[in-house]
Amino acid sequence: MIGVQMPLPLGMEAHDNEKFFELHVKNGKQEFVRHVRFFKAECLDDAEDMALEVNPDYWKTMKVRSVELDYVWKMFQDLHFSYNICKSILGLVDFD
Repeated sequence: MIGVQMPLPLGMEAHDNEKFFELHVKNGKQEFVRHVRFFKAECLDDAEDMALEVNPDYWKTMKVRSVELDYVWKMFQDLHFSYNICKSILGLVDFD
């Protein structure tokens, strides 16, 4: 299913007061390079405070931006797919 985005799971939707933010690595032109972490916060200031807890010097190489829930879900799918491919290539097995 490469390149196919699955719809959000049933019942998963952003509520009016929910806002989503992404901490991402930036290049010298303030452009997105790669994502690092996602936050759910009431406002950008709160999300930036959460980023400070993760890395007090984040602002030197990273930036916080507002994102939509659909974007968070797409990144989850992409990361999940990549994670499972890496696991397969490395021969790692879950022991449940």
